[in-house]
Amino acid sequence: MKKIFSLVYILIFIGGFTSMLTSCKSEPSSSVDQDKIYTAYELYYDANADITYARATFKFSNIAGTLLQLETPSQVTFNGDLLTFNPTLAYYEKQYTGLVSSGTFAWTDLNGATKSNSVSIKTIDYPAGLDTIQRNSSYEMFWVGDSLGANQNVTLTVTAQINETTLQVFLQTNVNSKSIVLGMNQLQLLPVGGIHLYMDRRYSPALSQETSAGGSITGRYRPLNKLIQLH
Repeated sequence: MKKIFSLVYILIFIGGFTSMLTSCKSEPSSSVDQDKIYTAYELYYDANADITYARATFKFSNIAGTLLQLETPSQVTFNGDLLTFNPTLAYYEKQYTGLVSSGTFAWTDLNGATKSNSVSIKTIDYPAGLDTIQRNSSYEMFWVGDSLGANQNVTLTVTAQINETTLQVFLQTNVNSKSIVLGMNQLQLLPVGGIHLYMDRRYSPALSQETSAGGSITGRYRPLNKLIQLH
């Protein structure tokens, strides 16, 4: 499971919903039963770009199913704004300047049925003065922001400045936590020198309106990335 988890974050830690560079093939949504469409929504704020991304992905049957492109009159909106299909990555998206901290996705299927789901973004930041970490002992980083609530987690991806493919991922899921522990065993797998920190706080409540195939919804916040020293 740890290997699978690490692979997932290798794919997503730098970018947004996905960082795959190749085209994703999709099928028309009319080819499947509308109640068998899996829906995945994400509201993602990246402070490095100062942009909020509202994204929706549709798949047949489950999370691993065939990607789908909606056909008229089916559509998906966020706070009433129509999301546009990205044919390269096979998801729908609208970008907003600045932080949009909450909103509602609404998907209307080919039968005219609309399912609406709301989500919010929980903020987080690095502690002031964080510039150095020692690799020969564990380190507990207390973040700036509320402690974790239900359906929330924090991930910290640490990459070597000289080679970003050398990385370690740290995870906190415990409710009421306000810190994340960087274990010595993982820190020692990183070389001495500059390291980049990429932190994400996710809130993933259950969908309030879904098909029989289910789905997911996530609010994600990424503060400004940091470059510090590992000694």
